[in-house]
Amino acid sequence: MKLQQKQIGYILLIVGLVAAVLSILIDPIRGYDIYLATSQIVVLIVGIVVALIGLYLAFVRKTAA
Repeated sequence: MKLQQKQIGYILLIVGLVAAVLSILIDPIRGYDIYLATSQIVVLIVGIVVALIGLYLAFVRKTAA
């Protein structure tokens, strides 16, 4: 099964958003106050970048037919 470019974009968008949200909400889930450690900030930035790449692939870039 070959994934189309839009499908890859949707997958990247979802993975990036989940990573960004989890990096922020992991402390409240564990029962602590929100404090962003260095690793959480890195995951947040990577998640946002991956989500933006997914947005670009899914909605902006035109595929060759």
